[in-house]
Amino acid sequence: MGRPHSLILSLAQSLSLSLSLSYEDSPGRISSFAMALAVPVTLKTTEEGGNERFDYAVSAMQGYRQNMEDAHAIVLNLDAATGTSFFGVYDGHGGPAVSKYCARHLHTELLRHESFRDNLQTAIEGTFLRMDEMMKDRSAGWELSGYGGNDNWKAYKKALRWSLLLPFFCQKPDYPGPENDGCTACVVLMRGNQIIVGNAGDSRCVLSRNNVAVTLSTDFKPSLDAERARIVAAGHEVTFSERGNMHRIDDGIAVSRSLGDLLYKDKHDLDPQQQAITAFPEVRTEQITQDDQFLIIACDGIWDCLSSQQAVDFIRIYLNSDVGLAFICEALLGHCLSHPRGRDNMTVVLVRFKTPGACQVRLPRPINQAAAARAAAEQERAAAEQERAAAEQEQAAEEQERAATEQAAATRAASTSAPSSPSFRRPKTEESPKSSKSSEL
Repeated sequence: MGRPHSLILSLAQSLSLSLSLSYEDSPGRISSFAMALAVPVTLKTTEEGGNERFDYAVSAMQGYRQNMEDAHAIVLNLDAATGTSFFGVYDGHGGPAVSKYCARHLHTELLRHESFRDNLQTAIEGTFLRMDEMMKDRSAGWELSGYGGNDNWKAYKKALRWSLLLPFFCQKPDYPGPENDGCTACVVLMRGNQIIVGNAGDSRCVLSRNNVAVTLSTDFKPSLDAERARIVAAGHEVTFSERGNMHRIDDGIAVSRSLGDLLYKDKHDLDPQQQAITAFPEVRTEQITQDDQFLIIACDGIWDCLSSQQAVDFIRIYLNSDVGLAFICEALLGHCLSHPRGRDNMTVVLVRFKTPGACQVRLPRPINQAAAARAAAEQERAAAEQERAAAEQEQAAEEQERAATEQAAATRAASTSAPSSPSFRRPKTEESPKSSKSSEL
């Protein structure tokens, strides 16, 4: 028995060592510029829906990228009490883990925020920062590693499985969180007659107002003066890279705000808003007017190919031809794919307003608490009266049944005590078996 045990021990030790090396020997940042496929993946994932206020469609395509790293979330009825609808586009880099995690959790965490009902700006800002805190916690590791997408998560998941399989021989791997991968986030909430946009990164929200593009978000790039100043103050540098001809942080990531990317958020003496890359969003509020037609929410794979006005013009042409929103979204992806810069994942959400009046959510009138209490008391009294009447009816029915029983008993007793009258027996006659049987029955 000792020899097999020693073999298992040595095997476990070697596995633990190899897993530890494979997990720890992959430091450094994952490039945000993924290799391109020779032939694009043009399969589109499309859905559509709507309510009394607006119709929507969303379509996503992998394109020339090796993996699909975009994700999205749409919840038409996020909160019935305030009539709030939610739309979110998450553009991942370094893998799909963070974008898929945020698409699953961000809107639910937003709904839980204490300021969700009365201050959406505070709620959005707090929820974006909350996502980073959630992903730093080890409890998020299993879900994030399940999405995979890069070697770090694959190695972490493999090491974690062995630690669960052989807990006495393999220690749990260190959990660094999403250091080398992250996602941008552009979320839109519709509440009443307002559009509230929260954005961190270079995805974009554009409103078509009387056929003119109104941009409702900022593309947060390292080249912006305020972003560059924060990056430099946090100990990093902004460089210009020939890869894509764009500014990057430390010749790596090309956005200055994102969720995840914890390697750029490691200055413990700085607030989250002061880190080289911050998850803190810009929040804008726009009133819906009679001239508003539709809203576009899309990742940078679209905006690399089209300006805001060009996208509005493209969609308007199709809408004037009475074409469905799903078809328009897919046509827009195909158009951008044919562009020389159309080499990224692409996701677009198109929201068309039905009528300006329909965007006004008619909330229920405030309840008069005193009147409601009186009505409830009246209902309770009426219910008690009905119960009492039913009990009285049941008691009367029982008394009637008891009286009938007593009367029947008295009748039987009287018939038993009365003298019997003489009877004359009739002579027996032959009956057929059938009639005899019937009489017996």
